[in-house]
Amino acid sequence: MHFSILAIPMLATNAVALQHRHPHQNQDNIVYHTQYHVVTVTAGWDNAIVTPEPVVPEALEVEHTTFQVKTRKPKAPKAPKKAAPKPKAPAADTPSSSSSLTDDQQKALDAHNAARSDVGTDPLSWDDSLASDALEWATHLVSVGSLVHSDGSGQGENLYMGYGSSPFTDSADAFISEKSSYNGQVISESNYMEFGHYSQAVWKSTTKVGMAVAKGSNGETFVVARYSPPGNMIGEAAY
Repeated sequence: MHFSILAIPMLATNAVALQHRHPHQNQDNIVYHTQYHVVTVTAGWDNAIVTPEPVVPEALEVEHTTFQVKTRKPKAPKAPKKAAPKPKAPAADTPSSSSSLTDDQQKALDAHNAARSDVGTDPLSWDDSLASDALEWATHLVSVGSLVHSDGSGQGENLYMGYGSSPFTDSADAFISEKSSYNGQVISESNYMEFGHYSQAVWKSTTKVGMAVAKGSNGETFVVARYSPPGNMIGEAAY
């Protein structure tokens, strides 16, 4: 058995001070909470084609003499050169797959997209820029030794701390386990704390996710998941 902690999820609202305004949330704002939920996680928890121009054959030439008319046969037109085939573009990674991800990262992305498929929202794609931002904050969390939300920076955020060997997957499973507490209700300041990690993970307008891990000095693992565009908007439902 190992223990893990989820931070209270971030929430967008219209009722807080302007300095916390999110630039990409239609002037909605973010409330940050520093409460924690303690979650016990057991091992193995499943909770264009180019067409060449035709070559015009040479015109018939006629020579006149006093006694006869000779004609020259027209030269046969040259066969058009075949256009070189266009190189095939490399196959784009589907939103649910990326060859650059580790197995643990891929499983975390797949878990997000399976949960989104269950409620009819489009799959997320992995975003390296979001992952870079997440790593910066995860490293900060190691220095402070606890789960504290960032200032938002126009991104959604889920936080997790645990001791398992698959931190990306463990954190995604923990976020999604809150599904049992969410039935599609509109987000408010009073109801989101029981399911806010899940509602952000499946949020209808979110299209990208990036996650990062940083190890603490006592073996604990801090996981930061960043989402864009952010979710948990007050007055809206997740899907």
